[in-house]
Amino acid sequence: MAEIRYTFHLPDGVHESVVLEFDDQTFLLRPPAIQGVEAWTALDFHICPHCPLDKRTHPHCPLARALAGFVHEFDRFYSYEVAEVEVQAGSRRIISKQPLQAAMASILGLVGATSGCPHLDFFRPMARFHLPFASEQETLFRALSIHLLGEYLRAGGQGDKLVGVAGLQARYAAVADVNLTMADRIRAAFKKDVVVNAIVILDTFAQAVPWVIDDALLELRPLFDLPDPPIAGS
Repeated sequence: MAEIRYTFHLPDGVHESVVLEFDDQTFLLRPPAIQGVEAWTALDFHICPHCPLDKRTHPHCPLARALAGFVHEFDRFYSYEVAEVEVQAGSRRIISKQPLQAAMASILGLVGATSGCPHLDFFRPMARFHLPFASEQETLFRALSIHLLGEYLRAGGQGDKLVGVAGLQARYAAVADVNLTMADRIRAAFKKDVVVNAIVILDTFAQAVPWVIDDALLELRPLFDLPDPPIAGS
């Protein structure tokens, strides 16, 4: 069983640890046992309009259920308060001072990708190689890499399949819908703004991806010793 631990050294002097356990093979999150599942985690509470799950088989939103194990501990803080955050993932240990909203965005991205949410599951391979506090450029590079690698593997490991980024753009459009609805769910259940603003950070990137992919690919070409593509009509 794999484990990633986030330890928050919070503004009031409290040290709060969030321990996430994952299946070794699938890297799906194993949500901690909690007493009494709350109403805000129900699948049909602010349900995503494109959710493919049936409440008869999935009475609770997978992402909300995963968050329920630890988000309460952060409802006494404001998003702008700074914490020292230590992340232990295998042999790697990363320490960073971050506003709580940025630190929470990092852990939310990890939890969402591994929670079992169908629209976030695309990011599970990225979560397997979790990079806390990744920049937008790093995240986009990793998302492009995972998308293209997934297409290659789904083609049977053959290199003769034409691939493009349209599928990645569609995935991020679905992610943006999840972010919007999850923010509404969290606002209805909690008083402070740490988690909501963390979702906003993730959503800002998700909304921007369709507009920046082409430019990002152009910026990457020199790293592969590739010239700029010819201008159409030239």
